Amino acid sequence: MRPKYDASSKWLIETFATELLRLAGIGPVSRVRPLPGELVQSRQLPDGLVEVTFPDRAEPVLHLIEVNTYPYSRVADELLDDVLLTYLDRRVVPEVIALTLCEKGHVKIDPDIRVDSALGHTRLEASWRVVNLWELNATDFLPLTDPGMAPWVPLMKIDGPPEPVLQQCRDVIETVPAPGRKGNLLGVTQILAGLRFDEKMLESLFRVEGKMIESPVLEKWFHQRDVATRQTVLHEALEAHFGVPVPADVSAAIRVIQDEEQLKSLLPIAFTSPTLDAFRQALTPPQTPATN
Repeated sequence: MRPKYDASSKWLIETFATELLRLAGIGPVSRVRPLPGELVQSRQLPDGLVEVTFPDRAEPVLHLIEVNTYPYSRVADELLDDVLLTYLDRRVVPEVIALTLCEKGHVKIDPDIRVDSALGHTRLEASWRVVNLWELNATDFLPLTDPGMAPWVPLMKIDGPPEPVLQQCRDVIETVPAPGRKGNLLGVTQILAGLRFDEKMLESLFRVEGKMIESPVLEKWFHQRDVATRQTVLHEALEAHFGVPVPADVSAAIRVIQDEEQLKSLLPIAFTSPTLDAFRQALTPPQTPATN
């Protein structure tokens, strides 16, 4: 998922490929098989390649799924790259789905792209199905019967208060018998819904009890979210204390820190440092000389 959750994009597509196809209006399907990335001209094939078998077709159809947190201007160029890499390797043009979770400003993902040669005699063209989750109606997927749809519904258009819809998501996840999968679903739903709703409300609805998360990617996802939260709190503390925007060098130094305890220890320093230079020194503690 670009740009915010790149590390989890492959896991999301492998885990929820059937549901992502349904969001794009594709189905019913008999089988979905994610394909591993392979080296092609020193580059990897897209992580979102899946073979989809339909009841009325003997041969599977290759689909390329791209999931983005927010729309951004280079998506069309990247999708064209992915289509070309796939064609070079398999001599098949894949069906392409570009799914975006949240809108941001006035940026839209183009549904197609055309690239002409310098003299205009040669042209590359590609198009794809664009799915903006916030433009889908949650009512079209309610009442929820498929637990795999629970992470996506909170980002859809919801008429009225969101709590009843979020509770339906929790209820359908509770029907999952496997504790590990249930924990994963609760975690993913909480993270994705957190792009839109208050974290405290979501924690009460989707709290994961005990060690239920099986995916290392999802565990990393939780860690990244907690680190990002502490980084944001630290920024806000500095702005509140000094009354000015955080300088670029200080902001960059904070974003580099991935240790939650270190970020936590910097919070009281942010409130008590007499100057920004004093806080800069706390960000880069003196190194202990190496011993021979």
